[in-house]
Amino acid sequence: MIASRAPRLPVGRLARWLHGSYLFGITMQALIGGAQLIAAIVLQIALQTDEMTELAHWTSRMLASQRADPLAAALLRSVHDFTVHPHTFWSVYLFGHGLLNLGVAVALFAQKRWAHPVSIVVLSLFILYQMSDFFLTGAPVLIVLSAFDLIVILLVWREWLELRQRRTDG
Repeated sequence: MIASRAPRLPVGRLARWLHGSYLFGITMQALIGGAQLIAAIVLQIALQTDEMTELAHWTSRMLASQRADPLAAALLRSVHDFTVHPHTFWSVYLFGHGLLNLGVAVALFAQKRWAHPVSIVVLSLFILYQMSDFFLTGAPVLIVLSAFDLIVILLVWREWLELRQRRTDG
């Protein structure tokens, strides 16, 4: 009787797939960073034009009138809670987080020697902050963001080891 084995990916194919995943993860970090920078700018503009006050009034009216759909009510409550809390923190947080995300991604794409260890430290700090915030708020999106950051850390670490190996071999 011949024992059948599951086919194994060739090292070359696996290496290409991991490198592609690394590039995808870094691209996503750059897109997230860009979106956070835009959100910080939009938030600052909204704060200067009293749009937040209008949004707070609108969401409170909507919450008072619609109780049938729990998902819609939860979304409206989130928007309302956001509109009545201090926004300077969120603006600074989004700007700083976006700038760091974008900076790390650009440095990794530019293949700077220092970019890999710095990005691992920066992403690890993001995870620590997101997890501490998760334990305070219970927001599940923080788990998703942290898991994504962890995957990117692992891919960056692998890419860094591979680059160091190529430098010593070449």
